[in-house]
Amino acid sequence: MRKELTGYPTKDKPWMKYYDEEFVNKPIPKTDIYSYMRRRTRYFGKLTAFSYLGKEIKYDEFFEHVDEAAKALLKLGVKPDDRIMYLMPNIPETAYLLYGGARIGAVADYIDPRPDSVDFTISAKKVLDTFKTEKAKYLVSLEQCYLAMLKPIENELKELGVEQIVLVSATSSLGISGKLNYLAESISFNGFKTTLRTLAKTQSMDKMVKEAKKNSPVELVDLYDLIASAKDVTIPEEIPYSEEKLAAIVHTSGTSSSKPKPIVVTHDNLNSLAHQITGANVILQEKDRALHILPYFAAFGLGTMVHTGLCSGANLIQIPEFDAKNFGKLIVKYKPQVLVSVPSWLLSMEKDPAIINADLSCLTLVIFGGDAMEAEDEARLNRFMKQRGARCVLTKGHGMSEICGTASYATRNYNYEASMGIPLPLTNYGIVDPNTKELIKFEEGQEYIEGELIVSSGAVTPGVLDGVEIVPSAYYDGERFIFTRDLAQMNRDGIMTFLTRSDRSITRFDGYKIKPYEVEDIIKGYPGIQYCILSPIFDESKYGNVSIANVVLEGGYVPDRQDCIELVKKLVQKQFVDNPDVSSRQIPAWFRFRKDMPLTVNAKVNYNILAKEPLTGDEIKVHIIETNIAVDSIEVY
Repeated sequence: MRKELTGYPTKDKPWMKYYDEEFVNKPIPKTDIYSYMRRRTRYFGKLTAFSYLGKEIKYDEFFEHVDEAAKALLKLGVKPDDRIMYLMPNIPETAYLLYGGARIGAVADYIDPRPDSVDFTISAKKVLDTFKTEKAKYLVSLEQCYLAMLKPIENELKELGVEQIVLVSATSSLGISGKLNYLAESISFNGFKTTLRTLAKTQSMDKMVKEAKKNSPVELVDLYDLIASAKDVTIPEEIPYSEEKLAAIVHTSGTSSSKPKPIVVTHDNLNSLAHQITGANVILQEKDRALHILPYFAAFGLGTMVHTGLCSGANLIQIPEFDAKNFGKLIVKYKPQVLVSVPSWLLSMEKDPAIINADLSCLTLVIFGGDAMEAEDEARLNRFMKQRGARCVLTKGHGMSEICGTASYATRNYNYEASMGIPLPLTNYGIVDPNTKELIKFEEGQEYIEGELIVSSGAVTPGVLDGVEIVPSAYYDGERFIFTRDLAQMNRDGIMTFLTRSDRSITRFDGYKIKPYEVEDIIKGYPGIQYCILSPIFDESKYGNVSIANVVLEGGYVPDRQDCIELVKKLVQKQFVDNPDVSSRQIPAWFRFRKDMPLTVNAKVNYNILAKEPLTGDEIKVHIIETNIAVDSIEVY
């Protein structure tokens, strides 16, 4: 008997025709992420789980290291539900500790491990504030991150009851061959002189760590020393399962406040995501080699890359420090089958000398997220990859931190250019009026509806941390949905196309989202600034958006260029660098001084005109030298 259609996507779910009914009805095991992954990988023991600078770690070895990490954490005193704050990049030890902690019921709290200011004391104070507000009890950090962001606050941490900090070296698990591979890669990617400078910094850092171990008010413990001392520790039986038990805390890229907000992630959330992606027609096979660039502190990295990748038997190629200019070189060197990326990295391939003449036949799955891509860019990039032998076209989806990173996926005959595909198998989407939040339905003869997307899924996080609501939600027909703030179009097959953000958010080339009104208020707080409007502008060198600040001074006058440079230098220092409540990634890449703002016929600021204005050469440039784990300097010229 044919189901009577209501016109409401949340009830009719037209996208379900694309999925296997048997899979949809298959229950998800109710267990922790460690046990779930062990079950999923029980036949993969001899396959490679991680490749790291020439060293390969098999799944059997991986689980041995997970056991060692669990014992080490028990030796440290970690108990069920204790929160461990991690300042860690993409190295195998980060995964050992994640699943080792999960095995004993601990919660992994991931924060961005890089300083987001050239003034390390400001970054350190942010870490201290996060440590207190998120009620963490233990700290594990890469040595480099410890020196920048923990050493300046050791006395305060001591007062909070922190007795030990576990330190991890990025090369401690590598033999001589691994360290030689590291040097060879650094020379190939960055040049001999830069590598020498890096080695000098590393030697200096080693000395600083040794000195700190002698003088620190807290005990600094090397991870592998802790592991060696914990060999006789007994891991308790499996921690009893409970619904909505926290597995991790990740953080947004600052989408609703100047500080990244915490997102609580449960074991069920992560397992639901991994389960759904398995049934979402994603061409991800065991043995596939995947570049692991996306970080643990981002839900997209933790859920879609790490947990789903490992549960699928993939080989995660560890990239601990990523510089976008080396993207093509990484592809040529490691020949991955899988790329999970942001649009700007992919678009950079077209002009990357390392990949212009490369053979891309290794590629079988290329997924992008974090931002939209124009249809013409997607078509052109597909042609570029096909001409070089790639065995796939671009696939993509829609997601948020609050949904563990992914909620829809575009592949097969529902992979239109610029589309976001259809909801994952156990995910429900609806469209509401952005103002009234009332559900919108298809009317007779209507092929598309538009509005704000709402999402419900087992991967949608609880939205509350320690009694504080972080993710607003509402119930429609008894089902909990969260608001995405994304305006989109859906056709009658359930295929969605992104239109715009309802809050003017600017997504940077690296996926970091900037709230214009926050940055505008920060800039207007500087003396003499009357108006400031932030706009996106495409940066050809980064293949993605940066922000430009359109500034009107009191009186509407525009100083000469040198005076503008000096004003921007002072403004950036006072309002951003010296401000503990902002990130360096919120600093506009350009400042444009003008007499007035363009207005609409209704005398409102014409944001569309501002967004379309090209650079003229009169703007002031703010150049930030940064990678994914460091901010080196800020230049204004």
